[in-house]
Amino acid sequence: MTPSETGEDYLRAIRLRGINPEVTFYSPSGPAPELDTRQQPEKPADQTSTSSGETSLEARWIFGLIAVTLLALILFLFIRFGAGMSITFKGDAKNPDSQRKSPKGLGEAPVWAERLGSLDEILRMRDRRQALVLLARKALTSTVAANGVLMQRSWTARDALRHIPEKQGHLDSLRALVLSSERVQFGGRDVSEDEFRAHVDSCKPLLAGAS
Repeated sequence: MTPSETGEDYLRAIRLRGINPEVTFYSPSGPAPELDTRQQPEKPADQTSTSSGETSLEARWIFGLIAVTLLALILFLFIRFGAGMSITFKGDAKNPDSQRKSPKGLGEAPVWAERLGSLDEILRMRDRRQALVLLARKALTSTVAANGVLMQRSWTARDALRHIPEKQGHLDSLRALVLSSERVQFGGRDVSEDEFRAHVDSCKPLLAGAS
């Protein structure tokens, strides 16, 4: 059908505006057009499947990023702490008694309480100043052990003395011996034979059984 002049003017106007009309004009004086009931409107593009595909791809990216982050975190923790733990476990396997050891510094005798020698060796020493120092350490160490006190590595003689229960017998004699030994060791004081023998006699009960 040929559109009327008015229709042509309308089409010309909208085409100048960049509009592509899909309009068909029929002459009002002509017969009615045939009705085609079989025609269906054009279906829009399948946006649902496209959107679903994009969402699925985005979800895979997020999941992959999370997985990589977790793996990196596990690897960091293993490198940071795993190696040290494995070394500790190997050491325990080689030494079954290591689990029964006290923590470092706890339950270990101080340096001054080690290798004191026997009581007879101390009594035979000609240097009474050194003999008095060793006698005080010997008596103090024996008394602490007799009371079940575990000395720490950092303890001084006075620290060990403070941890002895007050009910301990001859505690005053032990304190006097420790103080005299400090004056000899740190103050350069001399020791007479009579003074040395007096300390030995007063502390003999504490040294009973000491070899």
